[in-house]
Amino acid sequence: MSIDRRTFLYSSAIAAGAGLTANAAALSPAADVAEQATAPGGPFRHLKPMTAGITRIDVEDRKARVEKARRLMVENKIDAIILDSGTSLVYFTGISWWASERTFVAILPARGEVAYVCPKFEEGRARELVTIGSDVRTWEEHESPFRLIAQVLKDRGASRIGIEEYARFFVFDGLRQASPALQVVSASPVTIGCRVIKTPKEIALMQRAMNITIEAYRAVIPLLKPGMTSEQFSALASAAHRALGAEGSIGATFGEATASPHGSVKRRPIREGDI
Repeated sequence: MSIDRRTFLYSSAIAAGAGLTANAAALSPAADVAEQATAPGGPFRHLKPMTAGITRIDVEDRKARVEKARRLMVENKIDAIILDSGTSLVYFTGISWWASERTFVAILPARGEVAYVCPKFEEGRARELVTIGSDVRTWEEHESPFRLIAQVLKDRGASRIGIEEYARFFVFDGLRQASPALQVVSASPVTIGCRVIKTPKEIALMQRAMNITIEAYRAVIPLLKPGMTSEQFSALASAAHRALGAEGSIGATFGEATASPHGSVKRRPIREGDI
């Protein structure tokens, strides 16, 4: 794709993931700008959803991931891995669970059924979300979730346990106290070993997401003009993504704030001559 000098200079204003703040006064005009862009006759009138034909990750894909994890566990002499709330939990089970102080984990054994440990009052929701395995064990407020985890591991004959890289320390520490005889190692050979190698379906989804993002950039960069705030630009980017059938945004920093990789907390509109 060719790019002219003007587009390049505009593009340099964008800092993906920029840490920006917006107060209540800024939200209304930003929302107004986005609404105008998507209105009939607005600059986004030509944008159409780009999500047709997408094949989503489904339970069969997640089961295949679990089976690959089992193979890697055997190769690395790990009897089970423990997944705390986070991206690996979503990757293997499809469950997105808020990481609160109340422990919710999935236990993937090299042999045997996948199990879950969750607060008793969340059991109903947990069972609605579980699609792989059916062993859900619950703990009351006065009970230890780590004893339940230790019992699951004992039931599966697991003694060498992998803790995934994003697990919180109190989960590891609680398990260590509940079952001191367990040998605890990193689960990275399993979790990273699965996640870094993409399937054709995953690559296709990533490519579609990139295509949507590129179209959003093409739609919003020409709208940059003096006086525009970063909040307004981000609101436009979000509106462009929605028009393209996805959720997303683009952060922007202007002028001297571009010297920092993640911009500045100071609110400053773009000026003539900025990069």
